[in-house]
Amino acid sequence: MTGFLRAADEVLRKHNEPLSAREITEIAIRDELLRTAGRTPWHTMKSKLSTDILRRQDRSPFMRTGRGRFALREWKGRLDEHVADRYQKALIDEDIVVFPASSLSRYIPGVGIHRRDFDQEGLLDECRPMRRRNAEEDTSVIQLVSVFIVHHDDRYLTYKRTRRLPEARLHGCYSISFGGHLNPKDISPLLNISDPTLGGPLLIRELGEELRLRTGELAAMSYRGLLYDDSRPVSRQHLGITYDVILRTGEFEIGERGFLMDPKFETLQQISDRIEEFENWSQMIYRAEQAGKANVQSGD
Repeated sequence: MTGFLRAADEVLRKHNEPLSAREITEIAIRDELLRTAGRTPWHTMKSKLSTDILRRQDRSPFMRTGRGRFALREWKGRLDEHVADRYQKALIDEDIVVFPASSLSRYIPGVGIHRRDFDQEGLLDECRPMRRRNAEEDTSVIQLVSVFIVHHDDRYLTYKRTRRLPEARLHGCYSISFGGHLNPKDISPLLNISDPTLGGPLLIRELGEELRLRTGELAAMSYRGLLYDDSRPVSRQHLGITYDVILRTGEFEIGERGFLMDPKFETLQQISDRIEEFENWSQMIYRAEQAGKANVQSGD
């Protein structure tokens, strides 16, 4: 921890409440916890705290509780975390994995969730990194995303997406799956992504960005299939690699607080009662689940 961050930690612990960067700095200088020759040390303090939160995210000992207000992350049990708008911009500026849209038919026969093997090695060869901002505007490429359907006792974990996420089409919509874009560092493990025993660490890390699970909570994870939907222009640019995730007790914590809200386990009937509130991929997953249960009941 640098001098500024160490001073911030001591000041916040002593006062036991959120403070602005200026308040933290003035107290630190007054109490001789920080020495600086700069003319605007509070700007440096704000920059140090903001950078630590942006880079380390949940591993940072600090968090925001409002615009310009900082607190210790260990207080999050009694304080809500505020997520700065700049994090949304950082998401759209990340590098993601894409492949040529002209090759889509090599891997899937059409719309739906396809439970079949695909040419993983061929897909790996075609993948390349692209800035997400550019990929969203380039219809000649397909973006690869992970999709995790989380189950417990015949119920499904659902949540609502807030306006802080980049995808405007999903704002205010409910989802029945977690996941996100695959990054360039994920390209090498991609060959084994349909086998959780080989690609497991990648899958657990991908899921962990949005959902925190206790040690031993994950009972099973299995490859579900490739998901594709062309009903919306944006959907045509994404291919989902889908997994079923089974939890032992249903205990969890949302990893992206401020982005995902109203999480709860729901039965298929509860989801059906408000299916119009769910985004199109989730509606497709719901229909597949309904069809699967109907086949089981009929003995097919």
